[in-house]
Formats: sequence, C-alpha cells, structure tokens
Amino acid sequence: MRREEFLERLRSRPAGSHLPAEQAAPELPSPPADLVRAFREMAAKAGCRVALGSLAELRRTLLQEVGQGTVLRGGEEPVLALSADLEAVMVEEPFAADWGVALADGALARTGSMCFVRRPASPLTATLVPPRIAVLVSASRIVWDLADYLEHPPTGGSLAIVSGPSRSADIENDLSIGVHGPGDVLVLVWDDGEGVG
Repeated sequence: MRREEFLERLRSRPAGSHLPAEQAAPELPSPPADLVRAFREMAAKAGCRVALGSLAELRRTLLQEVGQGTVLRGGEEPVLALSADLEAVMVEEPFAADWGVALADGALARTGSMCFVRRPASPLTATLVPPRIAVLVSASRIVWDLADYLEHPPTGGSLAIVSGPSRSADIENDLSIGVHGPGDVLVLVWDDGEGVG
C-alpha cells in the first residue's frame, strides 16, 4: 500500500472510530467469610509454607524448623521471644543468620501477603537478609486486601509487603528463588482468640 492510500484511509474514518468501546470496570471479588483460610491458600500459591495453631504449637514448629541454625529477630515484641531455646541461637549480624523471625503487622488474604512496618525497634532486616524467614501472623490481623489494611494505617516508617519467597528471572525467563531475598518463607498463623479455620 502506498503512503497516499494509507493516509486517505485514515482521513476517511469517522472521528473516534479507532478508540476502543468503553468497558465497564471489572467487578472485584468479595471478601470470603473465612479470611484465614483464604490467606493460607493464597500464601501457599505464592510459595509460602503455612502453619496454623496456638503460640505453643507454633513455637514447637519453629524450633523444629530452625534446628541448630542461627536466628535474627526482627523486633522486640514479646511474642517473638518464643522460648529460651530460640534465644540461645540469636545473632546480631544479619548476614550470619540462617533464619529471620519477625512479627507481621498484618496480612492480606486476597494475595497471601504479609505487611511489615519499619520502626526503630522492628527493622525490616530480619525479613530481607536471611535465606529463610519465619513470619508470625495474628489471625485477627488478617484482612481482605490492602485497602482494608490501610483503613487503619499503621504508625511508623515505611511499609514492606512480602508475598512469598524472592523470585528473579533473567532475560531467558530462567526463574531463580532466593537471589534477592529469602528463598524459604514459613508463615505461622496463631489463634489469638478470633479462631482459625
């Protein structure tokens, strides 16, 4: 086709005919009744291992997982001091830790993500540097999505949202796990009186 024919075809089109028809906004899914179950399913799809139970049960799970490894604790919250056994393997140097243990400020059931707010007593280092992390999540802090979470904005510094192990792909789409962050994420959801299903 010659240039002139092409230009003439463009000129002969009715105004606005090249624009797509206006579409209605897609309807967003409604939150399910069981947010803990939805969170667990989505976190598993994102590559996390998820355990539910009381703090005592989760302490045993965490101690079995950590074994003789070293632990970097992300914060001073009492719930993170799970046992004297765990205190014995705590380290100060982030890059010397086999595990990071942190308390999530909240969790998003829709994506299986955990939310962390950086504060002086709760640096994000424990969720970013060690090759494996264990995240404690209170069942009552699980909400449907980020909009619900931000209805009551957390106080502190920056917000980090973790959605499973670190994933990186090169130009040939070869996927690598754990290159730019933890390669193993264990999520421990405890029943804090709201009930877990």
